[in-house]
Amino acid sequence: MYCEICGKKIRKVKRCKMCGRIVCESDFDEVKKICKICSLTLCELCEKQLAIGYCQRCEKLVCEDCSVKINAGYLCKNCYAYLER
Repeated sequence: MYCEICGKKIRKVKRCKMCGRIVCESDFDEVKKICKICSLTLCELCEKQLAIGYCQRCEKLVCEDCSVKINAGYLCKNCYAYLER
């Protein structure tokens, strides 16, 4: 079996709980139990879901639950709340 990220032969199989990729130990985040690809694309607010875009104001990666769609972009809920004051 080979890592779906780096292509190296896997001695100890790890499966990402978010996307299901089978990866090697070096491409796996043991704390979050997810692959490095998912780790890089996690929402920076909740760190539980994959991001759908960047906040247009603070530039953080945000998921659907932590953002508000504004025209063709997104604002994170924090920036949206700040602007609504």
